[in-house]
Order: sequence, then C-alpha cells, then structure tokens
Amino acid sequence: MKKTISYILIAIIVICSAVSLYTIFLTPAATSDSDLNQNTKPAPVVKRVTTPDQSKAEVPAGFEKEEPKVPELPTGENLALNKVVESGLHTDVYKPKNVNDGNVLTYWEGADFPNHMKIDLAGTYKIKTAVIMLNPAAIWGPRTQTFEIQVSTDGEEFTTVVPSTQYQFDPQTGNLVIIEFTPTDAAYVQFIFTQNSGTFEKGGQAAEICIYE
Repeated sequence: MKKTISYILIAIIVICSAVSLYTIFLTPAATSDSDLNQNTKPAPVVKRVTTPDQSKAEVPAGFEKEEPKVPELPTGENLALNKVVESGLHTDVYKPKNVNDGNVLTYWEGADFPNHMKIDLAGTYKIKTAVIMLNPAAIWGPRTQTFEIQVSTDGEEFTTVVPSTQYQFDPQTGNLVIIEFTPTDAAYVQFIFTQNSGTFEKGGQAAEICIYE
C-alpha cells in the first residue's frame, strides 16, 4: 500500500514538473494590444484592371523616337550603278567597288586626304545630280564631309562643276546628300575628298554614289 502511494506521488510530481516546463519554454509570451497594432500590417489592396485590346506594339507617350526624314531621290537611271570605279588608297576591306554595288550596307573609305573616287560612266551623258549615301543606321552618327565634284569626257582633263563644299550627313535625314548642278556633259565623274569628321583614317566615305541625268 505504501509503495502504491509512493508511485502515485512520484507520478504527480513528474506531471507537475512537465506542466511547469511547458509553461516556461513552449507557451508563447503574452502580446499586448499595442504590440499587435505595431506588428500587424494591413492587407494589400489589389485592384484589377482590364488591359486594352492591342493589334500592334505601342510606345508610351514621351518615349517616341523621331522617324528619319529621308529626302526623295531623283527619278531615272542611276548611271553609276556597277560601273568601273577607281580611287587612291583605301582602308582595310572598304574597297572602291563598294561605292556603286547597289548595297548601302557596304562602303568605300579612303586612306589619306586628299583622296579621290572616279567613276567611269561607260558613255557620255548630260548629268545634273549626284547623290552620296552613307549607311543609314543610327550607329553611323552625324558627320560632315568636304569634297568637290569634277567631270571629264576623256578621263584625263577634269573640270570642277561643284567647288569644295562641306556637307552634313545625318541618319535622321537618311545619311545622304543630294547635290544639283548645271547639266554638264560627262563620261567620267570624280569626287575629291578633303575632310571627314567621322573617321580617324583621314579618308572620305561613301556607301553609294549615284549619278543622274
């Protein structure tokens, strides 16, 4: 009987000890109302909106890019296209034949000022317009080039029809210049470049040179 009472007392002591330990270590500390107010964040307000129907990509107001304003090219045949060309020294792979291959992404670049570009028109024509183009991509930033235009009927004696002039090339205007002059008989057209603000090699540049009657 005494052993039974002893076991009961031991059991009661163990249970009371367990309850005390639980109270100390496992029961969360009481939180005051002020603590709840400081730590409780309001639930976010989610507002649903309906996106507008779009049939094409749209640019937000204020982020539009100005479209290039390319001048209208002359009508008629480009007499310089794929004709024989000749120049002085050129840089790297930027050979004279690039100047009239019909591809504005290839170009000629002279190596030392003054440098020239001569085009054999394979016949005599009464010409009045020259167009000099650079690659129209924006990476070809604005630049100036200075050159004069000469003509000849025999390829030996040349006459200046446009004196040395500085021209502005800008991707926002097509990166080209159109030069009009008095109609002149010519079998050869020659450009003499003396300045280019866009290169370090002291050479003129042209992706395409076009000649029109």
